[in-house]
Amino acid sequence: MTTSRLLITLVTAGTLVCSGFAGGPPKGSVTIDRIAEIRYPTDPTWSPDSKSVAFLWDWAGKQDLFVVRAGEEPRRLTDFPVNPAMLQSDIGRYEWASDDLIIFSKDGGLWGVSTAPNARPARLPGFDGVGAFTLSGDKQQIAFVRRGQIWIQNLKAHTERQLTHLDGKLRVGGVAFSADGQYISFSTSQNDDVPEPLAYNGNRMQILRPFIWDARMGIVSVNVGDPIWVPTTGGGGGGGGARVGNQWVTGPSGLGILHQEISPDRKTREIKITTLTGETHTVWKDHDDAYWSPSRGAGTSASPDGKWITFVSDRSGWIQIYLIPSDATSEKQAKQITNGKMSAGWVNWSADSKHFAYAHSSEGGLMERFISIADVPSGKTTPVMTRHGVSYDPILSPDGTAITFPHSAVDHPQEIYSIAAKAGASPQRLTSSLPKEIVPSDLTAPVEVHFPSRASDRKPVPGTLFVHKNLDKTKKHPAILWIHSDGPNENYLGWHTDSWRVYYAMHMYLAQQGYVILTADYRGSSGYGRDWAVGDYMDFGGKQTEDLAAGADYLKTLDYVDPDRIAVWGLSYGGYLTLQAMVTTPTLFKCAIDIAGVGDWATWNYGAYTVARMGTPVTNPDGYNKSAAVKHLDQLARPLMILQGTNDTNVPFWETLTVIDTLVKLGKPFDLGLYPGEPHYFRRAHILRDAWRRAEEFFDRNIGTP
Repeated sequence: MTTSRLLITLVTAGTLVCSGFAGGPPKGSVTIDRIAEIRYPTDPTWSPDSKSVAFLWDWAGKQDLFVVRAGEEPRRLTDFPVNPAMLQSDIGRYEWASDDLIIFSKDGGLWGVSTAPNARPARLPGFDGVGAFTLSGDKQQIAFVRRGQIWIQNLKAHTERQLTHLDGKLRVGGVAFSADGQYISFSTSQNDDVPEPLAYNGNRMQILRPFIWDARMGIVSVNVGDPIWVPTTGGGGGGGGARVGNQWVTGPSGLGILHQEISPDRKTREIKITTLTGETHTVWKDHDDAYWSPSRGAGTSASPDGKWITFVSDRSGWIQIYLIPSDATSEKQAKQITNGKMSAGWVNWSADSKHFAYAHSSEGGLMERFISIADVPSGKTTPVMTRHGVSYDPILSPDGTAITFPHSAVDHPQEIYSIAAKAGASPQRLTSSLPKEIVPSDLTAPVEVHFPSRASDRKPVPGTLFVHKNLDKTKKHPAILWIHSDGPNENYLGWHTDSWRVYYAMHMYLAQQGYVILTADYRGSSGYGRDWAVGDYMDFGGKQTEDLAAGADYLKTLDYVDPDRIAVWGLSYGGYLTLQAMVTTPTLFKCAIDIAGVGDWATWNYGAYTVARMGTPVTNPDGYNKSAAVKHLDQLARPLMILQGTNDTNVPFWETLTVIDTLVKLGKPFDLGLYPGEPHYFRRAHILRDAWRRAEEFFDRNIGTP
């Protein structure tokens, strides 16, 4: 057994062997234990009286409901114990039922909790087996899904009745009341978990592949009658508002459902309205010879009165917000609200349907997000949140006077803020999520950089550079290239807002320890216009890998970086590109960490994502073969670590199993960390602590010592 192979056993068993670079005490207040304890607040929502904001606060797997008012400390409404096996507790959807009562789903039932001091949550009787639910506009009725059927109940009288008698094989969700409370829209699909035969896996462990088909939308009266089925293309749909699926509008032929359809080849997007009689009308249509790319930030949203629709389109080359009457009979009636070389989205309406708030970048700040308000009658926009950082998903208070939103910055992770809905207002921070032991001045601010790709077009690749303020630039230091997940995502000049924000926290620690960190927004990333967003079309892992190789080239130009000590790591799509980089440029990086990366797009749960960019393995076999890193692992020449959770539904565990099996058969040494029950994005504190210590030890061992 080789030394490297023995190290696999040691690391997997939890014994970490530290080497000389950064294995000693942290060089500041940022520690692995502390970043594993950072809390992340999400989903802020105003109370009906516009006085309080409720939100979910996740503490490394323990999620609870809180309420806060400006100028006061957040108050905990729930304190559920974690599951002893998983060390986790989650709250599902929640909704204000009155000024002082919130209904939420948890553990297969519905609960209610008062916002009064010292109140305790109580399980609502009669709602066992319920997850999906929604309240009517007047808060008098609740629609919910029980045993695969839609029910309705009067919240005061507790009288209820079953509205549907659907095929028991259908999976039902996405319930939404019409404004008058007379109809309910819903979505259905069929799904099954089919055993995935892996010849190398034997027959003692079963791998399941989920299949979903027959996706449809329906409308049912709260009175009597069979559902009205909404025809769809099967290429995808849904509304697209921040918190709603199917949305109700008043179209050219009366009350109807707003939905978005994308063609099976993902090249055509249509915004449609289907009426109660089943008549469908197309409001807007986009076509892209590559694929329809706007996918980040909710963009298709109906006004509360059902008379207006906002949507995003990159027809201009950049993702812009448009406004059109719901009864429009021509695309010419649409009005473009935002302009310039920037991106916009995350639209949320005022209760009176006269304004909407939205998030956007700016021509001078593509790596940041700001908040503005648009006036419907005039189309005039007013900047509201102009502070540097990442602000998104702005929610207007019911009285229209204020906005609540998540905001992250250089000196703090995502927090909940509020601000008056007018120009020149000062934002108020409502939460504090960073452990008090972490000194904000120890955090490292990213700096925007650009470097020419190795691809023949030499296009500039956007990125961010982290260099700690105490780094001695007279010496040579190791560097790490980070590859972000989710393909159509991007890095920000501030703490990231998505689930991979925990990796941003780890970069704060690594930078403090003396590593130089570079991120790269390879082609296919969002935020830089349509052409860059579809730059991965029919070219998975091609020019993208050359973009990333250029990141290593850029690091080598920095006087304080050791050109022989550059590592790479990435998550999900970033994990895939990490593998691809290690087989296409085998000696460029000194070592690599693949976290839940796809090994072969033909065996992944390929669907809309891959079809849009690569076709299918039948229509494009050469492309799928070229982009399958697992088929080229014989080229691996440098140390590799693999990290993955076994409960990953984004990149199924079999992708990593296949990579492991291939490496073992090839006799390639590697390090491995597997986490039972952990999902795609590492979340629980004990997992984060273990994964980060393994990663640090791996980097220290391979690039930490000159």
